[in-house]
Amino acid sequence: MSRISPRRFIPIVIASIVMAASLTPLAVEPAAARDGSDFVSVANRYRAVEAGLGPVGLHSVIDRIAVERGNQLADDRQLGHDFDYLKVRLAQEGICWQQLGEIVAYNYASESERVEKFVNQWFKSPGHWSIMSGTGYTHAGGSWTTGSNGAHYGVMVFVKVCGAAAPTITFGGFTDIGDSKFKDDILWLAASGITSGCTATTFCPAGSVTRDQMASFLKRAMGLPSASTDYFRDDNANKHHASINSVARAGVTRGCDSQLYCPSGKVTRAQMASFLDRALDLPWTSRDYFGDDNTSIHEGAINRLAAAGITIGCAAGRYCPGGTVTREQMAAFLRRAFD
Repeated sequence: MSRISPRRFIPIVIASIVMAASLTPLAVEPAAARDGSDFVSVANRYRAVEAGLGPVGLHSVIDRIAVERGNQLADDRQLGHDFDYLKVRLAQEGICWQQLGEIVAYNYASESERVEKFVNQWFKSPGHWSIMSGTGYTHAGGSWTTGSNGAHYGVMVFVKVCGAAAPTITFGGFTDIGDSKFKDDILWLAASGITSGCTATTFCPAGSVTRDQMASFLKRAMGLPSASTDYFRDDNANKHHASINSVARAGVTRGCDSQLYCPSGKVTRAQMASFLDRALDLPWTSRDYFGDDNTSIHEGAINRLAAAGITIGCAAGRYCPGGTVTREQMAAFLRRAFD
């Protein structure tokens, strides 16, 4: 494609530029270009984890324009911005835009690491991160091209498309944990692959942890293999069935009765102590940390949990062994135990 206007080049490793407001009707999108989905996916991960932002969408027209810009940078073997080119191409494609940003960089990373490297470069630069984490953008595209000098030139174009809804502000993909004092623990739990939430976009922090959910939490946290033995007769139709057998095989649970696991039962703080005590094989301690668990069969596990710094109790000198563990509390327990 012929160049629309002379480009103004900036001789730095990474560069960014942002602009606002233009009106033209929205066009039908053609097929997506190479690697755009990877750029947008990695950028969305950074947006979610680092800024609590919802995802921008991959827009195939914007993606194709990003490919063209990457080719231009590689041809010229230097970084720069051409906002006139972006504006003209968006107008030619019939894209109505209200906000527009571009970030570029080069690196020499291997192909398997290239996209991740580009996005990490932009994340570490305040100017580029301000565009990548922009709350107004709704869509993006990205690409890289190798120049004759061996350098790989990457570009992402971010656009607020007219009439498109702005991304929902989330935390790690969850919309319901912003007010939780255990937010960081929940984010760790999600980033570690121990939970995917109670729905696609929620964690249900105040919900009670059930025994079957506890099994899945522990199986993922411990990296347990599958078990061939079926240990209990009351969980065969349960979606956590495989996890329950895995934790039973590892000796983390003995069930609630002979051949019963009671999968829907709510996990108490005392039971949780025993789950974690067995999972971690905590060392014995002679110290009695709490005054309200002396008659509990889980007292030893509770004391070992306290000695390991995994719990400080529910109040001064109290553990509240009969209290039900919430999902957000469990996130904190698991992070202290396994992080």
